[in-house]
Amino acid sequence: MDDLAGWDPEALERTATELAACADAVDAVAGDVVRSASFGDAWSGAAHDAATSAFSSYERDLAAQAEEYRRVSACARFVVPRLRALHAELHELQTRAAARGFTLETDELLAASLRSLLVRADGLDREAAARLGSESDFPAPVLGEQDLLHTAIPRSESTTLPTLPDPAAGPVQVAQWWNGLDEAARTALVAEHPERIGALDGIPAAARDLANRALLADERRRLESVATQLRAELDAMFLGGAVIDRLGITGLFTHADAGLEQTERKIEALDAIDATLAHGDRQLIALDLSGREAMAAVAVGNVDTADHLAVFVPGAGSTVQGNLQGYDAQVAALRDAARLHLTDHTDGDPSVAAVTWLDYQAPQWGWGLAFTERSPVSDLAARIAAPRLVDFLDGVAASRPDDPHITTVGHSYGAVVSGLALRETGAADAAVFVGAPGIGTGDVTDLRIPPGSAYLVEAECDIVADVGTFGGDPSFLDGLTHLPAGPGTTAAGTPLAGITGHSSYLIPGTSSSHHIAGVVAGTAERSTP
Repeated sequence: MDDLAGWDPEALERTATELAACADAVDAVAGDVVRSASFGDAWSGAAHDAATSAFSSYERDLAAQAEEYRRVSACARFVVPRLRALHAELHELQTRAAARGFTLETDELLAASLRSLLVRADGLDREAAARLGSESDFPAPVLGEQDLLHTAIPRSESTTLPTLPDPAAGPVQVAQWWNGLDEAARTALVAEHPERIGALDGIPAAARDLANRALLADERRRLESVATQLRAELDAMFLGGAVIDRLGITGLFTHADAGLEQTERKIEALDAIDATLAHGDRQLIALDLSGREAMAAVAVGNVDTADHLAVFVPGAGSTVQGNLQGYDAQVAALRDAARLHLTDHTDGDPSVAAVTWLDYQAPQWGWGLAFTERSPVSDLAARIAAPRLVDFLDGVAASRPDDPHITTVGHSYGAVVSGLALRETGAADAAVFVGAPGIGTGDVTDLRIPPGSAYLVEAECDIVADVGTFGGDPSFLDGLTHLPAGPGTTAAGTPLAGITGHSSYLIPGTSSSHHIAGVVAGTAERSTP
């Protein structure tokens, strides 16, 4: 704990800034070297050739040095906000212990919370070490499809990449920066900095997809390396390895044990992402392995060209490894249903895309109830997630030259996340709240969407939807159009199944999924009795 308290995010941020400035200064020196080597016709012969070769070698060495500065700077910038969050949580725990007359180390009631915090701090330390060691710790991979991008552009020795946007830049600024680049610069940036480009809201989905796919193999190798190291640590411990396995009580004794479990979950998340992308017609728009659970956003269809876009925000208990594939299948069916709605109402080929947005730390049941930021009965996780969703929606809007029809579909706790986000962004045109324990407000007019474009679906026997924990029970709010979840028929007379409970809203062929698809298509209708 003393180590965590002693880590100084402000000093780390200053170091990141200074290293980035050093890299720029080294680049300037490299440029001077190139200019000094431009002898033109004033000199020729063996000495000229030797001097030119020497200058080229100096420039390459300087470029490599600048890149190392930038790599360490980027790692520091990655750590700073996560370290600040850990410090804030540590301070909160210390305050709670002091209020009870204890130090944090002696407060047994907070022991589990402290242990979880230290596990995540240890994980952040390992993650930073892996990022800094990635150039030398991993064997050279066999060149695969995602690696071909790195050979697509002949790199001249004097080529310098455009400066990346400031980490604080918003989606509109990012989009303006991206639009000011030529195609060669964009391709080079995706190849050289996939971890940054894939995470930038405001960049077209196709570019983010390319960048994030390029990370998959490296992230898998990194996580497997960390897992191997953690297993070795456990095998070396008295309560590690075979003894723990025999007792069947892994995960209770050491930071390494908890870290191994977390790492293995992230590897399973990569498995789920790979399986989902294998269906084709998918875009990996977000990939973030920095948190407790893996985070991702996967689209079916083309987000850059679709006239209609659904953004599905799942609820509590959702994880990439456990739920992405199932959600993707339901979202794909929702997209197909929306296209059918459009076929019935418009001419031409309907264009629809749908995103499964799991790019947040969804609260978890079980042990999650013991931690405020993980608890589904607290809105803290939703308040942390909402700005991420705001940036995603604003990023889609900013990256498009046109104005697509965007609908958020928030299920359960995801309804709270989407409701809080829609209070801050006007990028969406409609919202569907599904099995919602609240929408983050008691006044629908707080949502920055057109009047009459907020919808609610609630099935019989959905006890979660009746909780009303977050802004009151939305069933009683004015300004929400209620969509049916019971049995009915389409306008053409096709039967629709009714549903009960909390988890069946998007099952194809149900009344609820049919009417949600109508909102996505902009053709919302009631069932024919």
